[in-house]
Amino acid sequence: MTTGSRQVGTVIIGGGIAGIGIAYYLAEAGETSILVLEGNELASGCTQGSLGGVRQQFSTAPEIELALRGLEFWRNFEKDFDYPCPFYEDGYLLVTGREEVLNNLHAAADVQKRNGAPDVEVLGADQLRDVAPWISPVGLLGGSYTPHDGRFNPTDGLYGIARAARGLGVEIKEHTRVTHIEKHSDGWHVSATENYVAQRVVIAAGLATPHLVRPFGVELDITPLWLHCGYTTEVATGQGMPLTIDLDSGLIIERDGVGACVTVSDPRFGPEGAHRVMEEFATLAAVRAPVFSEVGIRTTTSAAFDATGGDGHAYVGEIEPGLWVLAGFDGHGTMQGPALAKMLSRMMAGLSDPVLDVAMFNPRRIVGGKDEWLRAARN
Repeated sequence: MTTGSRQVGTVIIGGGIAGIGIAYYLAEAGETSILVLEGNELASGCTQGSLGGVRQQFSTAPEIELALRGLEFWRNFEKDFDYPCPFYEDGYLLVTGREEVLNNLHAAADVQKRNGAPDVEVLGADQLRDVAPWISPVGLLGGSYTPHDGRFNPTDGLYGIARAARGLGVEIKEHTRVTHIEKHSDGWHVSATENYVAQRVVIAAGLATPHLVRPFGVELDITPLWLHCGYTTEVATGQGMPLTIDLDSGLIIERDGVGACVTVSDPRFGPEGAHRVMEEFATLAAVRAPVFSEVGIRTTTSAAFDATGGDGHAYVGEIEPGLWVLAGFDGHGTMQGPALAKMLSRMMAGLSDPVLDVAMFNPRRIVGGKDEWLRAARN
């Protein structure tokens, strides 16, 4: 053991929903000596960049199953964790003006209904204003709507899980960036501000994960997709505002208090793109949601989430004996992170998932074409 190294049972790298989630579930299962290392502050990475949307609308059975688990988790969060993080059942609306995309939404709705998500409705253009009175259907053919989906505040949720994890004995250290991981005869050597020797390590480091796993011959297609959000003054008072995504343009609108959170999700925008995004939003909203031409932008935020270029499924599993990965959620980490963390905790205990074939999440799998296509970005 390296001189001065501290011995730990499990080191978890990453203080987002995924890292804190796996720490909680391991501790809940009776594991001890669990240490979470976060390079900055809790929720400062991909969790910060999340819109907090929770939807059943996916196109493959595994993602629908994870979405249903996420929906149950966040609906019941306040009761289960005794921590303030309300779930706002505002609904979820995906719209399009392209016939092939609408046909795909119809097909996805059929898959959703066959896999336990019966609430989905495919609407014609003339029905969209029934659920979103502020929307202009000009140029649209229709959309897919789930009235019982919604949103929550990811930061509140993460701090609630962290409190529960600490209550079970988990130690969380912020501002402790991991620079190197190496296997030795006495365990995994983890180099950070302090040095640790762990019997096992979980890499749940979001965008930093590819760098940490590359020395072990694993290439993960995880890249930043920047999300620049504007928060508006009061708008559409008294009107329903489901979390709405225009799949053709990437325009996104969700309720935020008496105002709204607005953005355009498009890979063209980099880390300095906030001003351009707000200009793009104004142009798109003039057609899609003219009511927003009457409101101001109070403030903006910028963060990146973990886009994947693979099959659309996360990377979850063991890459070396005692070295595990939980990353690559394609922007769905706050929604599905707790469900995948629970699945991984079972895998680490040698238990199978009652529904999902965990092999499809193997970080070393050979990825072919896109499997899951429904994402919160321009399609």
